[in-house]
Amino acid sequence: MRVVLLLMLGLFTLTGCASQATFGDAITQGEPTAIPTPVVPSKPVYQVERGKIVYERRFFGRITPSVTEEVAFAIDGRVLEILVDAGADVSQGDVLARLNIAGWENQLLDAEEELAIAASILESAEGKVRYDSQRAALSLEMAQLKLDHAIAQASEEASSDDRLEINLLTLERDLALVAVDELASGVDPQLRFDVARAQKRVDEIKATIAKAELVAPMSGRLVNFSPDPGEPVLAYDPIGLVADLSVLEITDDMSPEDLSELNEGMPLLIKRAALPGNVYSGIIASLPAPYGLATDELVHVSFDEQPPLGEFDVGDRMNYTVVIEERDDVLWLPQSAIRQFSGRNFIVVRNEGVQQRVDVRLGLEGDGRVEILEGADEGQTVIGP
Repeated sequence: MRVVLLLMLGLFTLTGCASQATFGDAITQGEPTAIPTPVVPSKPVYQVERGKIVYERRFFGRITPSVTEEVAFAIDGRVLEILVDAGADVSQGDVLARLNIAGWENQLLDAEEELAIAASILESAEGKVRYDSQRAALSLEMAQLKLDHAIAQASEEASSDDRLEINLLTLERDLALVAVDELASGVDPQLRFDVARAQKRVDEIKATIAKAELVAPMSGRLVNFSPDPGEPVLAYDPIGLVADLSVLEITDDMSPEDLSELNEGMPLLIKRAALPGNVYSGIIASLPAPYGLATDELVHVSFDEQPPLGEFDVGDRMNYTVVIEERDDVLWLPQSAIRQFSGRNFIVVRNEGVQQRVDVRLGLEGDGRVEILEGADEGQTVIGP
């Protein structure tokens, strides 16, 4: 049995040798397998150049009208009808909507009734005073005539009866005079006050009813208008906006970091954010406090020349590019040529075939360029990383 196993092992060994001879012709015995030589990438080479560097920033904002006025009812109420839809052009004084005034109309009827009653009472009182004054005046005149007659008829040495009659007639005349004086002051002042108070109430209700009509505060486009019939509204709570679309601007909400780089009056270029179109020039008109004089928290960008009507819609997204700073005739390198290590900025220069690290001091950056303030000379060859 052991002999058979040895014979079989020998047969397998011979077969293995035959296979090696068959498939090993392309490989020399003991020759190592070839390893491809790695490709060494060539590093970019730059020249220190002299030229212009422009540092600019691009921002995004929305088209907004420069001149707007909010639309709001002057009283609380519930909307009865809407007469104009959002997007319509309106003229100053146009009625846009009305409130339900049924309750105010009922109050007006009650107030007018109170006014009529108070006025009637005053008129009656004035009539009575007028007639009483006439009677008092006649009584005074009659008393004076009687007194004058009694004095004329009395003898030079008037008897006691004559003197008594004269005294009585004098008192009658004085009483008539008091009555005239009393009626001269007219009717009770409270009656006139009641009429004035009732009239004031009527006027107040009429003024309130007049405020139930919402009118356009200026001519322009009703760019938004939100109330619906039956909806309650609050006095002076804006529910719409009228805009003069002939004067447009761009507004933007910007971070303090960005605002710190801008100044009012900076020139800029404006174009649509998404679609190609005309390019407009403009300026930063105002910045929010403390960076500028704007009365709100927005950046306001104005066009040098207004775009044609219909060119933009309110709310269109725009970008505007501001030149923050520019310098002419300075040394510069592409940003990709600058290396950094442990807070150092350096470049690798080539001098007569020798590469050397050189620290550099950088200045303005913009449009892919970096200003070289120190450490490099014009025309110098720089090896990129």
